[in-house]
Amino acid sequence: MKGYLKAKRILSICIVFLIACGQKEDTSSQKENRLILEIDSIVNQGVKSGFEGTVLVANKNGILLKKSCANYRDSVETAFWIGSISKQFTATAILKLQESKLLSTKDKISKFLKCVPEDKESITIHHLLTHTSGLPNNYCVDGIIEREKATNIILSASLKHEVGQRFSYSAEGYNLLAIIVELVSGEVYESYLSKNILIPTQMNGTGFWGLNSSNSIEIADFKSKELMKSFPKTIYYNQKCIQNYGYKGATGVYSTVDDMYKWLNAVNNNEVLTEQSINQQFKPYSTARGDTINGTYYGYGWFIQHKDGKIKEIRHGGAEDGAVGHNAMIRYYDNGNLIIVFSNVGEYNGEGKFHGVEWSTVLSIQIREIIEANNNLMQ
Repeated sequence: MKGYLKAKRILSICIVFLIACGQKEDTSSQKENRLILEIDSIVNQGVKSGFEGTVLVANKNGILLKKSCANYRDSVETAFWIGSISKQFTATAILKLQESKLLSTKDKISKFLKCVPEDKESITIHHLLTHTSGLPNNYCVDGIIEREKATNIILSASLKHEVGQRFSYSAEGYNLLAIIVELVSGEVYESYLSKNILIPTQMNGTGFWGLNSSNSIEIADFKSKELMKSFPKTIYYNQKCIQNYGYKGATGVYSTVDDMYKWLNAVNNNEVLTEQSINQQFKPYSTARGDTINGTYYGYGWFIQHKDGKIKEIRHGGAEDGAVGHNAMIRYYDNGNLIIVFSNVGEYNGEGKFHGVEWSTVLSIQIREIIEANNNLMQ
């Protein structure tokens, strides 16, 4: 009888333990569902205030929320122009060429470009990648369709500061990187990226300004089709984007949130570059503001933010200004969390600290704050 009672007591303890575990699992699942609903609520509030676009939020286990918010269509497969986020693809192309031993980030640009002026002879590829070349950010080759002419225009501009002296954001620097990709690879910039980045990662919804895609991807409308008509004919004409060097390297890429999710997974898993190249790409080089205790640095095509001496966030935003209205933001974390927001309605026009800020930045910050408040559920 004692043996029976002892066995019954053990069985009862096991049942209680299993029930407790089940309740804990259910509670965790319920908390995650509430987190998703909270994120979804913030997105819906954004829609009420004028946001249109697509949103994707994920952790290391997969996608938590993927949503399209537009009054003219309902598809997360819609593509948006991602502006300066394009720079990370250019940086990746440079590193792939380095892996093939066709160049080095230490190389001076004079190794590849003709007639480099004396004040720019010391500029290296590394300087271009980290925005420390001293080149300005005047978008001076927008609409220029000849490579040599674009090169000469960029190199004829006055430097903002001495080479390597400090961080100074420069679209022209990345335009030059695209030109170097073409000269070194012997291919058109867009073709090289397609073969070496987009196709291997199956980014079928991503393409380039001025090139017709063979897929059926739909690109979100421009903010004002009438204002688009005021663009120079070498940029946009007869409802078509025209290929030009202002939209190579620094900008000029469209994509979907699904494709960017594929891209970030490929980066995280070293599927496009070797681990050595990835480490080189994400090393904090030039100070945008602050320091490596609390501040933001630039790597190769990415901003890297530090807090309390640790990397808090890796991010990049982008915008095609004016009549285009497209903007995008990626926020990426080493624990696998990520936030992707694309929009085509320009800036937030409400009151408060976010007035005049691109919608992708506003909404991604609000989502980040929710994630940080529920960080234990995003591990």
